[in-house]
Amino acid sequence: MAIIEHTTIATPPVADRQEERTLVSAAAGATSLTIKEVTLHPGYEGRLHSHNVDIAIMVMSGAVQIVDDDDVRTVRAGCTLLAPPGRPHKLINALWTPVQLMVTYPSNQLETSYLE
Repeated sequence: MAIIEHTTIATPPVADRQEERTLVSAAAGATSLTIKEVTLHPGYEGRLHSHNVDIAIMVMSGAVQIVDDDDVRTVRAGCTLLAPPGRPHKLINALWTPVQLMVTYPSNQLETSYLE
């Protein structure tokens, strides 16, 4: 069993108003699981997209807007977004503070289809 020490995993510099570091992946020995820690800074707006597998996005702190089927909702810390395979969605941070997310999916190779 692997023990992954988060403090040893460097956080890449901010790019396009987001930071992302991978905590669990094939590099750590996982065969069908990826877990990422993601920070979306104020002004971040993703592109509408879908994935080939379930995606669970846990809001750890702050709040984020989710665009889903032309509906925009604000989701706060303590909630998890679940996007089934093929479900279009995008995230927006229109607030003044960063939002921290934990993103989990059952694959080592995520396929993303961009719709905009």
